[in-house]
Amino acid sequence: MTDPLKQLTTTLKTHDPAGHVRADPLVMSATLQSVIAASVRESPKTTRSWQKWLTLIPVTALLVGAAVFAPVIMHPEEIGPMTVGPAKALAFTRNGDYIDVRILDPDADPERYRQDFAAYGLSVDLKMKPASPSLVGALVSVSAPQRMVVFHGDGFEIKDGTNSRRIKKIEGTDCGRTWCLAGVSIPVDLHSPFEVTFGRAALPGERYEITGDPTARGEILEGMKPANKTVGEVRIMLQQRHATVSRYYKAPPEPAGRGGSGLDVTEHPLQAEDVPDTWYVHEALGGPEKGTVRLIVAPRPAADPH
Repeated sequence: MTDPLKQLTTTLKTHDPAGHVRADPLVMSATLQSVIAASVRESPKTTRSWQKWLTLIPVTALLVGAAVFAPVIMHPEEIGPMTVGPAKALAFTRNGDYIDVRILDPDADPERYRQDFAAYGLSVDLKMKPASPSLVGALVSVSAPQRMVVFHGDGFEIKDGTNSRRIKKIEGTDCGRTWCLAGVSIPVDLHSPFEVTFGRAALPGERYEITGDPTARGEILEGMKPANKTVGEVRIMLQQRHATVSRYYKAPPEPAGRGGSGLDVTEHPLQAEDVPDTWYVHEALGGPEKGTVRLIVAPRPAADPH
């Protein structure tokens, strides 16, 4: 070993702040190669110099000095978040006799969710369905096969015969007028299985299985108020946002669920040519595809617009 190389090796060992760490040689080698490749792309003239150093410095010296080299050759703006070990798909926080569960990665493989829940002794089947933007990462339903789920103001009660356990809601996600949650708080001793459904981003060309409020944050009509505007006015609004109407529905005589008929508007579709610009929009719903909405319309304005 040459004197300059001995001196470098000694210096690295002496000033290495991670001397106690035993790194995986394969991982460190791959990391160093990627760093060097990035540096070479920025400055082609350094190629031969780096090749020479790689030839001269033994692997052990590279591993010992990695903590010293990294700050020298890596620029802060080029470094993204780094995770040691497999990334978690869910965030778990112990809260007394409960565990708060929030989603971290809506696009994770379902197996990672099962592994995360199993690590905490929870039998939860987490389903991910393609959803419109405001519902990505939001919890949209809770169910329990073969058992009854009772909805309460602060959460859900799962009834199994004479047994009953409460799952609490975690608020905090803004989904406009669509029901959703940021997560759930599960009793630590709840071992019976149940299902929760979160929204995920739709793949290119994939239809939404869950549609949110089209005026909510991130949606096609974000910030707009189509209720009680004429169909002609809303058509112009949609044109400005490069959106289209996928379906029209005839509004019931009174707002459903507010002392009215409770009709299912989807049972009364209308053809676009049968909906004049002078009619009024009672409500806008998310469409099944990106850039689409569904409109509930009637000849007169809504008595109680949303």
